[in-house]
Amino acid sequence: MRLNMLGRKILGNKLRILISSDFILIIIIFLLFFLGFAIYFFNRLHVPSIKISDVRFKLGEDVRVIELSVEVRGGFVELKQFFINNLSVYKWNSDKRIVKEGEKAHCLLEFPWKIGKEHSIRLVTVDDQVVEVTEKAPEIEPSLTIDVKNIAGSSTQGFLKINMTCKVEGIGIDELQIIMFTYCSFERSNRPVYIFYDPNYLAEEGLRRANAIIKYFRSFNVTVEPLDYTELEAISKDMPQAILILVNPLKDRYGRRLVNSAPASLLDPNGNGYIGDDSLYGRSHLFDWMYDKGLVLVTVGSHQPHKRILYDDGLYRLAKDSLEAFDAHLFLTPSSNNGGIIRGSFTLGRYSPPRISGSLGLSYREEAFAFDRDSLEKNGLDYYAYGDYTLSTRSGSLNLSLPVFIKVGRGGWLAMGDENYWLSDEQFSHDLFQIYLQSVWDSKWIPYGWYWDSGSEFKRGAGIIRVERMVESELIPLKIVGERITLRVLGVAISTDLNIGVVVERIVEYKVP
Repeated sequence: MRLNMLGRKILGNKLRILISSDFILIIIIFLLFFLGFAIYFFNRLHVPSIKISDVRFKLGEDVRVIELSVEVRGGFVELKQFFINNLSVYKWNSDKRIVKEGEKAHCLLEFPWKIGKEHSIRLVTVDDQVVEVTEKAPEIEPSLTIDVKNIAGSSTQGFLKINMTCKVEGIGIDELQIIMFTYCSFERSNRPVYIFYDPNYLAEEGLRRANAIIKYFRSFNVTVEPLDYTELEAISKDMPQAILILVNPLKDRYGRRLVNSAPASLLDPNGNGYIGDDSLYGRSHLFDWMYDKGLVLVTVGSHQPHKRILYDDGLYRLAKDSLEAFDAHLFLTPSSNNGGIIRGSFTLGRYSPPRISGSLGLSYREEAFAFDRDSLEKNGLDYYAYGDYTLSTRSGSLNLSLPVFIKVGRGGWLAMGDENYWLSDEQFSHDLFQIYLQSVWDSKWIPYGWYWDSGSEFKRGAGIIRVERMVESELIPLKIVGERITLRVLGVAISTDLNIGVVVERIVEYKVP
């Protein structure tokens, strides 16, 4: 009996010890859990202490970056991810990932931010805290400088090659093209640029193309002044030295598309339906304006804008003295009338761009008709070709070109073509602007210069471009150049953020070795 009672007493003591140990362990676990929860809850109460500050937007030659600081004034955080305008930033670094109270983390984010635009910058921490700020990137006006460092010419076996080393620096630009032109001589005329623009007489696609041309030139700070029908009539009487862009198709008073058409003030000022009787030379009023006064006529969407005469009442008439299918040479050029100068078929044939097409970055296009180079020469016309096509026929091959500039006295005719609107409006506007930059009408160009008189280099950047490049011409036959030539180098830069272009130039007279 005593033994049993003693055993129960010992067992009870052991149970009390065990229960006491388990209880203490539970208490310890509970305290640890409570402490961790308290720490977590305490930190959660201090979320607003995270701050993004010192935001700086920086351009670069290869990438654009955003520098910023992350401050913590209570607790600590671990950085997890940055977002800009709701886009994840894949490349970023920081001098510390865990930021304690009173510390600053300096972060560098690679991101293609936009000049002058607002950017929402969001930071997410490991424990899913979020802080966000909105900052505006600085306004940066694109600028460009170009210096000619060295010019070297070498003559070998009757050929001349020109090398020009240029140093170019640009800020606020993403794309740079360095173009070198060589001329026998060059003298800038600074002709104003006009475009016929009247919704009452232009078809819808003509209006879109005219708008695109005006917009593209404006982006490079070149004004293309629109002229309505009445304003065109007034300027046609004054006949200033200018560039006039005529876009086809037009439309009549009933909204019908008119191809190969021009306003009467350009073709038939006296309104009798004949073109030749308005010209001192028996050709056309446009011809006289080009030949005597230095007009550069740019035709868009038509090789033969003289065929249909559009009058101010919205009615049109076929030109009474234009009797052949392709007779533009009789009315718009000083042709000797040895046959037509426009040839073609359903296609222009095999395309082989000359050097000038690559130097200017001109677009490939398909066309039904173009200008026959052999016919241009038979007619004694001085021309500059921007594209070569070889069209095989039963009787042989045709050597065609488009675009083409034909010299007419003091001015000339730039036929841009694209009758079927093969190119987009932006592509076409780019090509026209590049040819405008070359300005062959202000020069005495090297014969057949489109094969060898130019060179170019391209460079992309991230807002800053610093480059020193050599640009070279093709081999030029020495027998077709004089003792001196004019070298003209252009820096053509674009800010894609602002849709603004910058053009700078240097002109150097060079003595042929």
